[in-house]
Amino acid sequence: MSVESSQDRKHYTRKANPDDPPVQCPPRGPHGPMPGPNFLGLEGRIAIVQGQVFLLAAILIVQLWLITDALYELLSGRVGTLIWLALASGIGFALALLIVLWPRRRIEGS
Repeated sequence: MSVESSQDRKHYTRKANPDDPPVQCPPRGPHGPMPGPNFLGLEGRIAIVQGQVFLLAAILIVQLWLITDALYELLSGRVGTLIWLALASGIGFALALLIVLWPRRRIEGS
C-alpha cells in the first residue's frame, strides 16, 4: 500500500466521466476569454455518447416489456416460457454492458 503525499492530492482532480478528453481553457483575448465554442478533443465523441444513450434506451424499453411479460406469464400459471424470457433479458443486460464498456476500451487503447 502506498501513501499519497499532500502534493499528489492537490494536483488530483476527480472527473465525472473518465472518458472525457482533457478540458482546455478557451483562448484569452485582451478583455478575457474569447467567445465561441472550443471544439478541441476527440472527434465523434458526441456521436458515440448519443448512440450509447439511444441503444441503452431501446434496451431498457425491451427489458421493461420482458419483465412485464414474464410477470404476466408467471401469474397466469404458464411458467414454460419464463426461461426464454430470462435468457432474453440476460442477453439484453450483457449487450448493455458491452455498449457501455466497449467505446471506453477503444478510447483508452488509442
